[in-house]
Amino acid sequence: MGEALEKTLGQILLEQKVISPEQLASALRIQKQEKGKYLGQILIEMGVSQGKINQSLDYFNKRKPMGQILLDLKVINPRQLDEALQKQRELQGKTLHQPLGRLLVEMGFTTYYSYLSALSKHFNMPIVSLKNFSLSRSLQESMGERYARQQMIVVLENSRDKIKLAIAEPTHHLLDDIRRILPADKNVEFYLANLLEVENCLKKYL
Repeated sequence: MGEALEKTLGQILLEQKVISPEQLASALRIQKQEKGKYLGQILIEMGVSQGKINQSLDYFNKRKPMGQILLDLKVINPRQLDEALQKQRELQGKTLHQPLGRLLVEMGFTTYYSYLSALSKHFNMPIVSLKNFSLSRSLQESMGERYARQQMIVVLENSRDKIKLAIAEPTHHLLDDIRRILPADKNVEFYLANLLEVENCLKKYL
């Protein structure tokens, strides 16, 4: 595993046959042209499986931390990150867990939109707008109405082999939980949505 940590995500995905050399070359060209985009984002936009990319990121410990993403985006500086990490440790000492990005917003160091953008990069989830989306009872039932409401999940699409979900507050635990609930052969596509838009969707549904 130590050797794998030195490899790039592109090399890992090639070795696992998730992508082809041509796909990697194309993605790297796009990355040079579109500064600030991560390779995983670009590959997903090219149609590579979101699930396989995220599995590789987690297994080989290649996922970039939220704080580093916010630094890359230049929406916070190292001093602000250190202050937020210290605050997070203090809260953890009181058995209170607060996601770093949300803490940075509450401390006034960044905006919710920037936090959403960083979440999108961290989890490799495209951001989707729910402003004009009409919630479907039958779709929500595919995740379990009560569970979907508790976890702030909106089911966008559901077919025999694939389900698309919009989530407001993703965590690694929640994503793993969802994968366990759904059939193993069901391809899950996760999308990130504004918390207020998710809440409005669920309120209209109720």
